[in-house]
Amino acid sequence: MIELKNILKEVLNTYIVQAYMLTDSNYNITEILDQIRAIRKVTIIRNITPPEYAQKANMEYTLVTIKFISRGNPKQDLIQLKQDILTSDRAKTDLRVPGVKTLKFKPETLQRI
Repeated sequence: MIELKNILKEVLNTYIVQAYMLTDSNYNITEILDQIRAIRKVTIIRNITPPEYAQKANMEYTLVTIKFISRGNPKQDLIQLKQDILTSDRAKTDLRVPGVKTLKFKPETLQRI
């Protein structure tokens, strides 16, 4: 008998990847991470920035891990996630997630879990 757990594993694949974010220090990093967590396909986002990471006065560099669900090619999903985070569809701001200036995934860290 086929178990639901096995069916879900075949249909939905969970991946994890690390990324660098450059954010405006005027925005709270916790609020930024909460807004990224609300994006479609993202399940978990964690701040793993070491305390000794050098920071600039008005910008904050953050290292994060992002877990997401993919039904197809996870590399294509990374492109879509980046677009969802950085592209605006609102008239108020030029950023979809306010405070995020750039986002760069580390493709070598992409893993299926």
